[in-house]
Amino acid sequence: MGLSQYIFSPTCVDEMTSKMAYQVACQSVTVFEQLGLTGRVFANNKRALAVVEGPTAIVEQYFHALSSDILLETIFLHSSRPIEQREFSDFSIWINLRKEFEFTEKVRRLTKPALKDALPASPSIKLKIMATAYLNDDILAAA
Repeated sequence: MGLSQYIFSPTCVDEMTSKMAYQVACQSVTVFEQLGLTGRVFANNKRALAVVEGPTAIVEQYFHALSSDILLETIFLHSSRPIEQREFSDFSIWINLRKEFEFTEKVRRLTKPALKDALPASPSIKLKIMATAYLNDDILAAA
């Protein structure tokens, strides 16, 4: 079975609170680990940039399931491509919220300086372009 990488940006419904975003992040880590997926999600409680990689069939199923999530207003798929190897060795969510939460190794605080730790040392050109375009002051600000 081949590997794929999806890069997408979901927008949450207005009802999404910081507490809900934190809870979803914690649950997502468990799901990703159970499915054997790797990647990163960079988010606040309104917007995100997600990079998901793993076996093609599982990545596709995950994305299609996410597309029907009632907590998402929109989801835009920027890239879906086969990859030879994963860019990320694990999965984590980097999130910027208005309230203080107990962050962990897998659910981390998103700040501009933290981005260098979140991204691979040598990201693919596709990942580098998407990160530059989407990890701007809007996503780095708590919504």
